[in-house]
Amino acid sequence: MLTDTKTRLAAGVRWLPHQWSSLGRQRLLLLIGSGVLFAAPLLLFQPAAYWAGDPELFRLLRGMGVLKIAIAVLALAVLWWRLGRPVRPRLQAVFLGGVWLLSLGAGLIWQLTLILPASGLFHCATLALLVAAWRDVEPRLAHRQTTVRDPLPARASARSAVSGPVAGSR
Repeated sequence: MLTDTKTRLAAGVRWLPHQWSSLGRQRLLLLIGSGVLFAAPLLLFQPAAYWAGDPELFRLLRGMGVLKIAIAVLALAVLWWRLGRPVRPRLQAVFLGGVWLLSLGAGLIWQLTLILPASGLFHCATLALLVAAWRDVEPRLAHRQTTVRDPLPARASARSAVSGPVAGSR
């Protein structure tokens, strides 16, 4: 399987329709893992009662939770798109784990439980995703191969059409 992926990456071939089953499984794993890890804190923990004493801080933290959820959903959407092309297995594991940890951190922050560890978890997952995206060179290589063309043949044909017989040369 690994050599098959390497040859596809080298050839710049996109996933073919008969491979959609593995693509569907990867995306389903992404959605189920993210949903379960986001819902787990909501089902297991109750919001801390001591936040009721300070309603302004409560609203601020809930607003932070909304931003964290939006970031997690955006990361999930980007990874959904990225899984449409071949990904090395190690990077795929980092991508999936990072989005799952983002979902868990967002759920913990929304539920206002373990805010400090949840923030650390969320930001470490964000850093891991950014480093993994930086190390993911296949999309850049594929883009470079499709956009870089040799301009010399076009110039040579343009010169031959324009030049013709030179005036004053007999």
